[in-house]
Amino acid sequence: MKTSMKLSKSGCLTIPKDMRVRLGWKTGMSLDISGTTDGALIIRKHTEICRFCSSPQNLVYYRDLCMCRTCAETMKGALS
Repeated sequence: MKTSMKLSKSGCLTIPKDMRVRLGWKTGMSLDISGTTDGALIIRKHTEICRFCSSPQNLVYYRDLCMCRTCAETMKGALS
């Protein structure tokens, strides 16, 4: 599943339809994008993670802030 694309003047890149279909990506869905030290991009379906430790488990939300219970308890202790 490899193809070559050109980056547009505005920095946009179109992901080919056949790749989106194979990956199950739908219009409007959220994606997580990260860069590697060797210049590669990793694009994955969005998954919620703790903003502080990046754990995807035992998440709680406060307004728009997502964190794991461990970090929430640590924060609660620091504020007491």
